[in-house]
Amino acid sequence: MLKAILVSLAILSYIPASGQSKKSFEFSVLGRYDQANYVTRFGARSFNDTLKLYGMSYGATISYRQKIYKDISASIGIGYYRLGIDKIKSSSPFSGIPGARPRTSRATNYYDGNGSVLYLTPKYYYNDLLISIELSKTRLINKSLYFDVAAEGIGYYSVSQHYYLRSKSYSTNNRKPLEFGANITLGVLKKYKKFYIRPALIIPVYQNLKGDEVFYEDKSMNFQKWFKGIGLKLRVGKYF
Repeated sequence: MLKAILVSLAILSYIPASGQSKKSFEFSVLGRYDQANYVTRFGARSFNDTLKLYGMSYGATISYRQKIYKDISASIGIGYYRLGIDKIKSSSPFSGIPGARPRTSRATNYYDGNGSVLYLTPKYYYNDLLISIELSKTRLINKSLYFDVAAEGIGYYSVSQHYYLRSKSYSTNNRKPLEFGANITLGVLKKYKKFYIRPALIIPVYQNLKGDEVFYEDKSMNFQKWFKGIGLKLRVGKYF
């Protein structure tokens, strides 16, 4: 992913802009809701946990954007992403026992010095650095209004994590391998003299996340998700 970003940046820097092609800096904010299914195991337990995770995530990005061919533009950006898990549904081998209820939290390896209490988290989030590459295509609708479709590849690098435990919080700074995803966005582009706006619907296509040490998962584990999400993004660009 990093190599692809560096190559893309080099290509953009050498592409000459035509008289009608305008370069721009673009600022974007986004919010998206995801649902994912995972199978994992906590430590030395003899059974697997089948998880359904739900959550709202938010982010902001600053990008450099340039037209590379007629109605096709490319951009590369960097920013912040808060990947959130707000709701958990977990089943176990005991789920079929009468009276047993689905669990709504996950066990953690948090140690408070006592050792007799297993702390559970019902929600948590990751603070990630975000790097993105995007290709977009526009088609004129009316005057300065265009239909805008884009495909983007995103790399996530988790720098810190935060877990809610009963009446306390637990923060860590566990580095994870690079995670990545791919999205499609559908929206419009409205041009003005010196700037433009690009509101869009986010359709998450693919996401590959890594294991979390707090849940006794190996960092090399891959948790993959196809679709099962929706989001909104607003981009505002300034021509130069």
